This record gives sequence, structure tokens and C-alpha cells, in this order.
Amino acid sequence: MLIYLLRRFNLLFSTLLLLTLLAYALEYRLLHQGDGDFWPGYLRFMQALLAGDFGISSATGLPVLGALGQYFPATLELCLAAFVISLVVGVPVGTLAAVRQGRWQDTLILTGTLVGYSVPVFWLGLLLVMLFSLHLGWLPVSGQLSLLYEITPVTGIMTIDTLITDHPYRWEAFVDALRHLVLPALVLAIVPTTEVIRQIRSALLEVLKQNYIRAALTKGFSEAHVVLRHGLRNALPMAIPTLGLQFGTVLTSAMMTEIVFDWPGLGRWLVTSISLQDYAAIKGGTLAIATFIIVASVSMDILSTLIYPSRRKAIYAGKG
Repeated sequence: MLIYLLRRFNLLFSTLLLLTLLAYALEYRLLHQGDGDFWPGYLRFMQALLAGDFGISSATGLPVLGALGQYFPATLELCLAAFVISLVVGVPVGTLAAVRQGRWQDTLILTGTLVGYSVPVFWLGLLLVMLFSLHLGWLPVSGQLSLLYEITPVTGIMTIDTLITDHPYRWEAFVDALRHLVLPALVLAIVPTTEVIRQIRSALLEVLKQNYIRAALTKGFSEAHVVLRHGLRNALPMAIPTLGLQFGTVLTSAMMTEIVFDWPGLGRWLVTSISLQDYAAIKGGTLAIATFIIVASVSMDILSTLIYPSRRKAIYAGKG
């Protein structure tokens, strides 16, 4: 297990090092036109990053690190909500597709995942805004919170800030924050939900072929009991590392979603910085997003290994 953890941490730090090297190589080529020594410049670049110096934004004149701290919590809130939705919907639907393999339920679900995966995020977002906001008036069009509530940001995650504030209408503000979160989170959850369904279905079909599943059925246990107690529990370790990679899909799709719903997150800020040619902000934003994706993926892999004995057994057998 120790060797496995050392390998994963080695992979993590090697990838991050390669990422910073690529970022500096682009800066060296585009901004410095290849003048000066590369490696001394790269060492100064790394020293600045480790000290939290991401540069000064040419658009605002403020440190980029402060902007990252301001916008990232809103993006994290949106991504976590979308990821929770994708798990809550994807795991049971993927299980149903595996249990009903080859039947009309399986065909319907697979068709739905194909359609959901193919739908453009911005088109779906605009469609939902027109239906639920403009036509039915059920949900807000854009933003993170109504202007009626003056909530001082503490964590930057509005659903938490509305709960910990001493505002007399904090529960109304909390409900308002949830209503603002529903549409962008649903749009952002479409693609990862289809991937969760496919991964759970594939992993569960593999598990259901095992002899211990047949043995459990011959003992008289119900199909639902065997699938939930033995099948799904052994299928999740196979699917979780792949599901961890969905953080990257969610985070990159968040950029377009934040623009459609005017969500004050890192993606909208980064796209605005690109249009303004604010290089320091672009560099800081892309490095922050890429680092989060890498750390989240490796963390999910390690977490699934620590929780599930079957993955530890595979590691000890030299397969991890």
C-alpha cells in the first residue's frame, strides 16, 4: 500500500511539474520571444508560483491570486452540485440499465445517454432558461443570488454563506440561492450523468457475471438484494476512478455554463480575461483549473483504494 501511495504521489507531482514547465514554455516563447536563458527563468517562475505570486492582472491591476480566491468558490459550488446530481441520478439509472440488459429499459437509457452526451451545453442552457425562467417563471434567469439579499461573502459558496449569516431573512436567502443554483447545475450535470450511467452499467455487468453472484441467487436471495448488496458494492470500486475523471469534464463545461447563466465563477472570469488578453489572469486561471483536476483525479483514485478492499487486493497482486 505504501508503494502504491508513493507511486500516486510521484505521478501527481510529476504531472504538476510537467504542467508548470509547459506553462512557462508558452510564456517564454510568446512573451519573451525566446530571449534569455530558459532554465534560470523557469526556476524564478516556480519560485513565484510557490510563493503564491501569479502576477498582476493587466485588466484590474490587482493580484491574480486574489481573483482566483474570489471566483473559484462559486465554480466549486456549481461543480459539486452538478457532480452530486450526476451521482444521485446516474448510479440508480446505470444499475437499472445493467439489470435490464437487452430489454427496452436498457435501450431507452442508452439512447438517452447518447442524446444527453450529444446535446450542446449552451443550447440546453438557453432552452431551459426560456422554458423555466421566461415562460413558466419558476426559476431565476441568471446570477447567484437576488439583489434583495445583502449577504457578505465568507466562503464564497453562497448556499453556505446564506446559512451562516446573521441576516434576518437567511432562510429565504438560502432558498433563493438554491433556486439560482438549480438550472446551471442541471445543465452542467448532463454530460457527467451520462458517463456515470455508462460506467456503472459496464462495471455492474462485469460483476453480475461472477460466480458468487450466481451462488447468492441460488441461495434464494432476491435479485434486488443481490444487486444492491453484492453487485453494486463490488462494481463501485471499478467505476470510481473513472468517475473521478469527470471532475475535469465538469470543470471545463462550467466555463460555458457560467457564461450562459451569468454565474460569477472562475470560468466566466477566465473567458473574460481571454477576450481582454489578460495574460497573467489566463496563466493563473488555467494553472488553477488544471491543478484542481489533477489533484481531484488522483485523490479519488487513492480514496477508492483506501475504502474498498477489492482494489487493495488487486494492488497487492501487482495489478494496481
